[in-house]
Amino acid sequence: MRMPQRSGRDYTRQVSAPEAQSERPPALLSFDVEDWGQLMRRSLGDRSFTPSGADFERQLGAVLDLLDELGARATFFLLGATAERYPSAVAELAGRGHEVASHGYAHDRVSAQSEREFREDVERSVEVIEELTGQRPAGYRAPLFSITRATPWAYEVLADLGFLYDSSQYDSPRISGRLAGVPAAPYRLRLASGRELWELPVAVCRIGGRTLPVGGGSYWRLLPGRVLVGALRRSLRSTTHPVLYFHPYECDPRLLRAALPPSPGAKGRLVALAWHLWFNPGRKQVVARIRRVAQEFRLVSYEEAHGEIAERYGSRTRALSEDGVLV
Repeated sequence: MRMPQRSGRDYTRQVSAPEAQSERPPALLSFDVEDWGQLMRRSLGDRSFTPSGADFERQLGAVLDLLDELGARATFFLLGATAERYPSAVAELAGRGHEVASHGYAHDRVSAQSEREFREDVERSVEVIEELTGQRPAGYRAPLFSITRATPWAYEVLADLGFLYDSSQYDSPRISGRLAGVPAAPYRLRLASGRELWELPVAVCRIGGRTLPVGGGSYWRLLPGRVLVGALRRSLRSTTHPVLYFHPYECDPRLLRAALPPSPGAKGRLVALAWHLWFNPGRKQVVARIRRVAQEFRLVSYEEAHGEIAERYGSRTRALSEDGVLV
């Protein structure tokens, strides 16, 4: 199913009057759209991207129902391989007015690719998304936040491909080789080529010189809800637009299960068990916590917030040193 072409996005537009009058601070809401079953099988060496079918569609439906309930729009960073296998789901996202962005094609770490392979992967995702939505994506997020000190060239590739913003920085200790000096607030990244790219880091909370990653991931499944909401409030000391990220499979209460590839062997079964044990605990709490955040924050897409961000942070620029430090 192909959606008709819509008019081009206006990335300088201001929020509507009802939104502007809201006393709630904004929070940018995003989802990395991946088929959990596909990714689990890929970890076992099956790169066929066989669709999980009803599980993925149910999980994405749960997200869309939640957003309708909250009256919110979000930015969906689509994995190209998933979008290719669920074209009607992509059309549904665009048809409901949500922003569709790129998460690459095959969910390979940027650091595991050459510059040429990275370009081809992202280009392929852009082609799929543009074909299905009629619009070229303006934003990108790297799989596993893998634009690191080892891959500064990735930003030049993104700028060359016409992206306006990136959201691949998350100051989490779980990310090896992450850039140093990443601000909590959005900034314009000056590239060696003279071009610029907006960077919108995922939310963190600074407490006593320590950094607590509170933008999404396992933290939202394992930390108490009151701690998360309190940390988001505190993050407003450093940014007016904290960024949140989730996955469709985190918004579905059913137990995550995935069919194993043929003859997985003992090692394969252990890997699958580890995935089940890591991703299932705490998932039932995520939707309730998003609802709680929505009571205190105005949940918006990157597209909706861009005018506000450009006005407030347009003069804030950073450059990346050879050592991978933002200066």
